[in-house]
Amino acid sequence: MMDKVLVFDIWSDFAHFRRFETTTSPLTYPFPTGTAIAGLLAAICGLPRDSYYSIFSRDNVEFSVRILNPIKKIVIPISIVKTDESRLYSYGNLKIQYFNLDVKAPTPYEFVKEPKYRIYIRFKNSALKKLYEKLKRIIENHYAVYTPYLGITEMIANFEFIGNFQAVPIQIKDEIKDLHSIGRIDKIKLILEEGKRYGRETIPLYMDSDRKVLEYCNVVYEFNGKPIKIRSGTIWKVGDEYVSFL
Repeated sequence: MMDKVLVFDIWSDFAHFRRFETTTSPLTYPFPTGTAIAGLLAAICGLPRDSYYSIFSRDNVEFSVRILNPIKKIVIPISIVKTDESRLYSYGNLKIQYFNLDVKAPTPYEFVKEPKYRIYIRFKNSALKKLYEKLKRIIENHYAVYTPYLGITEMIANFEFIGNFQAVPIQIKDEIKDLHSIGRIDKIKLILEEGKRYGRETIPLYMDSDRKVLEYCNVVYEFNGKPIKIRSGTIWKVGDEYVSFL
């Protein structure tokens, strides 16, 4: 069971993975973070809300992401209704709950347009064998306990099972390899190439039961989903692809 990797593709019309440093005008990461992937897996297999942080911890699983569609971002103004501020209106025996619908300036939201990703989940702990088998069965048969989405509930997503593989670690030294996933900067040495557009992000990976982020990491990626070349570092062979687990 050690180092078994579950692989699936997921896509939607839009995605929004809110950046932790933004407030009034929410910006998005270009791909799902580790915390977003943990929530996605919990929804697919039906784990109760806020119950899964210890399950998808560093000791149990690691994640990786491959960008399949070019990263395109768009800003859409959205009017927000505060559903936590409601009043109860009585008309005879009829009780009606209504919300404050005062017109306010729309909030500009940044979205990823037409996102598609390949998700790799590396199971490290044999105690999670039942969860691994359950996730594999659900994704392979294309059903989910709760509706999967990319970041926020309005971004309903579709998914497709790719396979389950054994993860094979590879140490590269003075050798050029194509890395198909986003790369963890502290584990690889990148070779920059002309004609490719690179990005760098600091993303959250794991949370505790109080929704406090326990770990961040710095990653590099190519905007169009092209493989990035590296010359040294620790990567993993998953099927016919090389990935960097975060």
